[in-house]
Amino acid sequence: MYKSGLLAVVLGFVFSIHALGITASAGSLITGEVRDKKSGEAIIGATVQIENSSVATATDLDGKFSLKNIPIGKQTIVCRYLSYKTVRVPVNVKQGESIAGLEIEMEEDGVALNEVVVSTYRRNDTEMSLLEGMKAQVQVASGISSQQIAKTLDRDASEVVKRVPGISVIDDRFVVVRGLSQRYNNVWINGNSSPSLESDSRAFSFDMLPSSQIENMIIYKSPAPEIPADFAGGFIRISTKSLPLRNSIQIGYTTGFNTNTQFVKTRLNPGSTTDWLGFDLNKRPLPNGMPSHMDVTGSDPAEVTRLTRSFNNDWRVKSYYPIPDQRLSLTINRRFETEGGTDIGMTTYINYSNTYKTIQDITNARFGIYSSDADKPVYLNDYVDNQYSNDVRLGAMHNWAFVFDGKNKLEFRNLFNMLGKNRLTERSGERNVSGLTYREETEMLYQSRLSYLGQLTGNHFLDEKKLHSLAWNMGYSYAYRTEPDRRIVVNQAGMSDGVDVSQLKVGNESIKRYFQSLSDHVFSGSVDYKGTVPMGEILSTVKGGLISEYRTRNYTPREFIYRYENLSLEERASYLYLPYEEMMSEDWLSVDKVFIDEITDKKNAYEAYNIYGAGYGAMELPMGKFNVYAGLRLEYNRLRMKWDKSQSASQVLMTSRNYTDLDLLPSVNATYNFDERNLLRLAYGRSLNRAEFREVSPAVYYDFDLFNEIGGNENLKTCKIDNLDFRYEFYPQRGEVISLGIFYKYFKNPIEWTFIDMGGSLRYNYENALSAQSFGAEIEIRKSLDFLGMRGLSLLLNATLIKSRVRFDESGIVKTEDREMQGQSPYIVNAGLYYQNEKWGLMSSLLYNRLGKRIIGIGKSNSTTNDVSVNIPDTYELPRNSLDFTVSKKFGKLVELKAGVKDIIGEKVVYKQYPQFYDAEGKLQKREQTTKSYKPGRSVSVGITFSF
Repeated sequence: MYKSGLLAVVLGFVFSIHALGITASAGSLITGEVRDKKSGEAIIGATVQIENSSVATATDLDGKFSLKNIPIGKQTIVCRYLSYKTVRVPVNVKQGESIAGLEIEMEEDGVALNEVVVSTYRRNDTEMSLLEGMKAQVQVASGISSQQIAKTLDRDASEVVKRVPGISVIDDRFVVVRGLSQRYNNVWINGNSSPSLESDSRAFSFDMLPSSQIENMIIYKSPAPEIPADFAGGFIRISTKSLPLRNSIQIGYTTGFNTNTQFVKTRLNPGSTTDWLGFDLNKRPLPNGMPSHMDVTGSDPAEVTRLTRSFNNDWRVKSYYPIPDQRLSLTINRRFETEGGTDIGMTTYINYSNTYKTIQDITNARFGIYSSDADKPVYLNDYVDNQYSNDVRLGAMHNWAFVFDGKNKLEFRNLFNMLGKNRLTERSGERNVSGLTYREETEMLYQSRLSYLGQLTGNHFLDEKKLHSLAWNMGYSYAYRTEPDRRIVVNQAGMSDGVDVSQLKVGNESIKRYFQSLSDHVFSGSVDYKGTVPMGEILSTVKGGLISEYRTRNYTPREFIYRYENLSLEERASYLYLPYEEMMSEDWLSVDKVFIDEITDKKNAYEAYNIYGAGYGAMELPMGKFNVYAGLRLEYNRLRMKWDKSQSASQVLMTSRNYTDLDLLPSVNATYNFDERNLLRLAYGRSLNRAEFREVSPAVYYDFDLFNEIGGNENLKTCKIDNLDFRYEFYPQRGEVISLGIFYKYFKNPIEWTFIDMGGSLRYNYENALSAQSFGAEIEIRKSLDFLGMRGLSLLLNATLIKSRVRFDESGIVKTEDREMQGQSPYIVNAGLYYQNEKWGLMSSLLYNRLGKRIIGIGKSNSTTNDVSVNIPDTYELPRNSLDFTVSKKFGKLVELKAGVKDIIGEKVVYKQYPQFYDAEGKLQKREQTTKSYKPGRSVSVGITFSF
């Protein structure tokens, strides 16, 4: 109910603000454009007003404006923009005549030019403004703007971020920066840490944030005193849209299909009445009256029967053709100025999507040690999966901005996203652990993820010359993830080599039900000071600030199994071979027949909190062509983990463990400017990587996709990283850049994924390696092709080459082989060709992406002498070419059509292992074996947007 209530509040805001319509009297028309006098760049969001009247507007993305209903006679146009001198243009408006092509040039205010703080009031949603910001940055950074996002079919942040140099994505939602997996990256949204929705990894789920809510995304790749030190790959700062350009309403609708999905029948367990909103209302929760831990032995038999029958026993699987994907969006922007001169902006955005995905004939295998004698792979699991899913996303953003007297700005931001997933996986194949068996497994999963982020921020100039400023931020975020009633049914039959599996009589092995919930609360506050201080002839900039954060987590899993020990041999012979829908009939469910029993391991649940505090001081010294920015950051972090280690339902043995760090972290970012178009950057900084709640918890979770468990390691240490960057940047023209850089990183105690053989199954967990190194090179090109006579065409190309090595402690009996870091691709290539014709209102793009072979799953060393023949090798995701095409056409100012195809090439996704062994002649032989492969299909979409 709280979710429906929150949606009602957001909708109430939308329609109450919509009532603030603005009307005007009849008159003439004036059109024109506003540009920077020095650079010729269009100025976006400048206020253009008829003096002493209510007739006003704001310039659009191309700097253009249109004033309607101008009173007849001599008038004065007043043009204002923060950090620019106000411009007044006299005009003479005659009856029935319009003035077209008026050009207004603005000069930057000389005082404001020295104040970088003013840039916080400027727009950063265009490619040109973003590149200018990148050029002025003291750090090594890359980014993408909403203007560039609009040229793609990217629907969420996970697709957007892949366009940035050195970035790749795992599992469609976790980012890898410079070859470093999600745990080595940090994500903040609007100046606050992002909530984590993952129970089994330290990561922000990028698929939760719709692309249309993003103003820009900047990835900082070198440390600096004012940003948190807990990253090694990249610190990702996402800004959502805030101060609109003008009053407007946009309504968007998109539909589409996937070649693997809409033309075949999907199979899903029927959901609740609210699944279409992204959450389960009342179908899947635990029964009323369920104790905190169910103990069948000491319970009343009638109560056991009642509870067994009270679970949701709808086990049907409906088969039907899914409807085309549906996506709806509504954007309302309001901007107005009060009589006192306060500029107020409001942005409200609501989006909804309902999509389907089908992947059939998935090869899914796990291998043991390769048989060198027989020269063939040894299958432990050889399965084929069919997976069907329905994803529903509901998001809302509601932001207010108040700009007072050019010196003070307040913002109130709210960001809400909810994603529901109903998924069915059907698996069949052979299992060869303690004997060869044929298995059929079914998983019914419903997962709901919710996140809310609320912030109140302020930016203030402290003096008339705007030499000193203060910024503060108060934030609260909440994340909730639930998997109510995940069901896993396992059937199996004994078999021998060469048997016809269609003749096997497959009986039930187990039926289990899982319930889990995870909730995170984060409270944070920060204050930052920036001032310009004369030091002789040098005008230096001084920065300092404090930040604090308090985070809590509660994770509660429960696990149940159906017992049938009370059935007679005759009943059991019949019951175990029924379809599972019939096995769950009430005729069978009672304490004297088949009943449910709880098998939850209590130590899998945990409570945790984290207290974080930091302070920093830094100074920027411009010395001619040199600019040096250096400082120190002091961070304190205390994590406390608490869990019940008892195995008895009636006993409680609470235990806890603390992890405390205090770190002083230096950083230096230096720039040498050859001229206005060429510069060099050199940066050094120390950062770190702390263990997350889940990674040090004792909790164990069964992952059906991996068909293995995932656990934690309470003995993890904090990883320390030294980072070195060197980059050359060339800016041929406004909005263009060519850059080439190299980087090096050294890790002490890096945290990596590994696995333990549990005797028939594997358990993945985390461990500290001894050290690691990573080095690479990056190139980025953003260039207009006008110089080749291809007007309207522009090229975007970025590529990264990476080499890494992880070293393990060799003092143990079993020797772990050195290898690349998990998730690191040896190369990443992104290319884009963009075409834009303003006269025709036409825009199109062709985007290409390719990743090099990367480790997706860690192998296992079994040798005491570094003999590769007895090892289980790492699993690699093979390179894959991806090509997307999109085209859009505007019809006047009101309508825009957009269509596109994602993954045109449609190559298979393939995971492989490469076992090695020595043959009889002592020669090293290499083989390959496929652990997973499937075809994701091509996606086609078409959409329409109405703008008012």
